[in-house]
Amino acid sequence: MRRIASLLLVIGMSMVPASIPLVNAPSWSSNSNDYSTGGGFWDIDTNGYIDFCMSNGNDMALNYNAVYFNDGGALENTASWRSADSGFFGHLYLGDIDNDGLMDMAAAYLGPVGIHTDQRTRVYRNIGGALAAAPWWLSRDTSTHFDCCLGDVNLDGYLDLAIAAGDAYSSTAEPLRVYFNRAGVLDTLPGWQSSNLVLVDAVRFADLNNDGRLDLIANGKGRLYVYYQRGDTLERTPSWTDTTGNGRMGLRVAVGDYDQDGWIDVAAACNAQPGSSIRVYHNAAGTLAKPPAYVLQSRSNYSSCVAWGDVNNDGYLDLAAGGWWDPLNVYENHSGVLDTIPGWTWVNSNLVAETVAWGDLRNRHLVAADETASGDGTRKLFRVTHIPFQGFSGIEVNSFPVPRSNYSFDPLTGYVSLRDAPPPGSDNVAFHYTYSRYPDLGVTNWDPSDHNYVFYNSTPSGIAGRNGGNPGFELRVFPALFSDRLTFSAAIPSGTRASLQVFSASGRLVSTVASGLAAGIHCLTWSAGTSLTRGAYFITLRCSNGTVLHRKAIRIR
Repeated sequence: MRRIASLLLVIGMSMVPASIPLVNAPSWSSNSNDYSTGGGFWDIDTNGYIDFCMSNGNDMALNYNAVYFNDGGALENTASWRSADSGFFGHLYLGDIDNDGLMDMAAAYLGPVGIHTDQRTRVYRNIGGALAAAPWWLSRDTSTHFDCCLGDVNLDGYLDLAIAAGDAYSSTAEPLRVYFNRAGVLDTLPGWQSSNLVLVDAVRFADLNNDGRLDLIANGKGRLYVYYQRGDTLERTPSWTDTTGNGRMGLRVAVGDYDQDGWIDVAAACNAQPGSSIRVYHNAAGTLAKPPAYVLQSRSNYSSCVAWGDVNNDGYLDLAAGGWWDPLNVYENHSGVLDTIPGWTWVNSNLVAETVAWGDLRNRHLVAADETASGDGTRKLFRVTHIPFQGFSGIEVNSFPVPRSNYSFDPLTGYVSLRDAPPPGSDNVAFHYTYSRYPDLGVTNWDPSDHNYVFYNSTPSGIAGRNGGNPGFELRVFPALFSDRLTFSAAIPSGTRASLQVFSASGRLVSTVASGLAAGIHCLTWSAGTSLTRGAYFITLRCSNGTVLHRKAIRIR
């Protein structure tokens, strides 16, 4: 939450129509007293379950960032990871910045101006399945910035970092900035800045015109900007701008193809304190159409956050939206047409929502997806269908695995970039990832007297299985030719448990990857280490009902 002029208390009950399968009351709540702001889901500790990452402080207090770890489908109520540094942190963004297969966390630093002098963007590196408590990377320059995002701007296979420099609330105008990634290490000074000074509090990367290059979207005070890539760089003055009206503060922005026409659309949360709206812009063949296709929550006092996710598995992205002391809502998508009245609502007079996020906390509805695209010899940027995805196993080009150092991915937007353009071919590029058919909904809460929350998806777990039934017994291993790391997708039928082990060609047990795996679909990662020799290895999934599956992988170095 940000500074406000007045306080509105609302008391009510939630209603859950079957079309939005979320439970009526929170399934999980935190025990923190943080000014929670940023939020995101990913499996930080690589145990196969997504954790809830949060950045805290906002413009209210020096606060420590946090990770609530997930043990077998149950989030801890008290965060067991805290950053060593405290600050007025804004939003966060998750991404594998050094391409080591582990998710790092970038955090924006709001300020506010005159209260604290740090105001540097930072990244916490994931080392062996744990975020380092101290920042691994800090920008050399300082700025007031409420948001950040990651994307491979220069298409070298590494994620670059953009920040929403400037702040509408303090009327601090600054240029937007991008810090480029040099083979896994971010430059400490921006390599790109906008020419115009902006009052922006939200940024996202997306390829709006489908030219194979990421554009930058910025949501600011009374303006929504698009900086297209021209040539080999982002334009410094936006060639597309829309006036959101009434001086509304642009707090969040989310990207996704809500009508499945192949063009990325944009949802923006705008807040005028009071008087706000969620504005959804339809992408008309590369240009966001004006006026917005939808203006939602126009009667809301403090709309603050948005997120796209397919909550009911109908193939179309639904829209979650929150506000400050306003209801938490989900707008259903009917084959590309959004409802203007929420199909699911939860009201809590102490909820000051800052981030909404989708993810399957219990792995009840995970699906392993294999998608293909056709290389043309030049295109390096691709986008997978299902967002947000929950795990990424890798890429193959002409059936050969792409080394982890040679590509980047963004689970929130679905973009995948390769260092080297795949050669021409029909469906010769394969992407392997996992997503949830029926995700849960999480929300961060700025009010330190209350809680952060997760609402479980109420769809029965049997519907999560491929082909509409309970998941069968299945094991998939990627890549078949590996150097350092293997990823396993294991489906365990209901009423059973299973173990996953790796054996050498001679039958020697190399590693027990997991034991006591519960029914459902699991995505697990295993590191071969440095002691294993080249050659064939056999992966065995053994179920308590006596069923056994074997798969082979070959270590090539």
